[in-house]
Amino acid sequence: MRATHPHVMHLALVAVLTVLAGCSDGASGTDADVGSPDAASGAKPPAAAKTKAFDPPTKFGKEIPLPVDEDIKDWGFALLGPTLYHRTSAALDAYDTHSGRKLWSSSLGRKDWYTGKEREPSDDQTIPPVFAQLDGHTGVLFAYADYTKGSGTEPDRTDVYLRSVDADSGKVSWTVRLPAPKGATVSYLEPGVIGAEDGTAAIRVHTNRDDADHDGGQSATTYAVDLKSHQVIWQKDGFAGGTLDSGVVIGAQLGDKATFQAIDGWHSQDEDLALAGLALTDGAPRWKHEGSTGVEVEEVGGGFFIAGSLRDSRTGELVPSAPDGSFIHCFNDQRSVVVCNTKETARGIDTQSRKALWTISQDDPSRKKPDVGNAFHGAVYAATDTDGVILDARTGKDRSISHGGSNYMINEYAAVDIYMSVYPATG
Repeated sequence: MRATHPHVMHLALVAVLTVLAGCSDGASGTDADVGSPDAASGAKPPAAAKTKAFDPPTKFGKEIPLPVDEDIKDWGFALLGPTLYHRTSAALDAYDTHSGRKLWSSSLGRKDWYTGKEREPSDDQTIPPVFAQLDGHTGVLFAYADYTKGSGTEPDRTDVYLRSVDADSGKVSWTVRLPAPKGATVSYLEPGVIGAEDGTAAIRVHTNRDDADHDGGQSATTYAVDLKSHQVIWQKDGFAGGTLDSGVVIGAQLGDKATFQAIDGWHSQDEDLALAGLALTDGAPRWKHEGSTGVEVEEVGGGFFIAGSLRDSRTGELVPSAPDGSFIHCFNDQRSVVVCNTKETARGIDTQSRKALWTISQDDPSRKKPDVGNAFHGAVYAATDTDGVILDARTGKDRSISHGGSNYMINEYAAVDIYMSVYPATG
């Protein structure tokens, strides 16, 4: 099955603009790509890449549907260099975005469904893989759960594993089992790596409370794992990490009556949820905003995330220059600009000063308000009611009419649409 709901890609973990976004030193991005996804994770494109790069791309070739088995559960995909990495319930697969050819497949080797059921569960999360530089090699990280039926006096159990696969060869580098959540059991919802920075990965695991007072209630546990030693640095039960940015794990601190929906995050009838940020290094609280009935975190990167509106990752505070309006989505160009889009307004914001660079509103008589779908290395990919258009990220001015491709996921080598068809960059 392929992703069919564009908004789901912005939930935890993982999109690709959002998959790797963030900066390791707390800076908000520079023209030297400090805020780029690869800068935070240390990940580098495969060494054997020979495909020509266009930075940023403005023209794309014909659609190439990837040879994906639609009967296998799809967990999301991510771009690194000229390669697309696709995580399914059965394997991690790598595809060349220039030809569409499958480069390798690394089988998951799961013994049984993590629910213990014969059929796949209904789970609408999108959890793309995450990249990290490990001992001179780029690792593709993902988490998965595996169900083991008990025997004798041993109860059934579901364990969660973190795995790293070599980005070039597809060989499994290592797999480590995470400690069990405290006072809860792993739920049927797939766990996910929500980010990696400075040699540490953050992983979120959905759980069900198993204490007498909260039998079956929903919760989560978040882990930080040292990617060199493979040791768990810290574990926070009752905390659902949603994104990692600028050294802060951002998510929801959960109350007793929390429930989760993949489309719109965590909810509670009581005002007992908190939007919170924890230090990646030790799990210590960085900031907290309490008293909420709903928390949904959307990754942006470059020092920003979305929870209702654009916020500063280091403080959790609202960014004053962000546009007002409904259904806000923001895109980090991975250099120096975050571009936000609402139904009413498109706006570019400087990632260092936090000041608005330009605004196009639906009330502007001189211009059509474009619908922004992505941003990459100084280019903003958008559409009006008649044309696809590429804007300059720092000025908002039209650069060119968009020629082909998709604005769902873009880098120097290709664009990819939500159905995993690739459009190789040609100019």
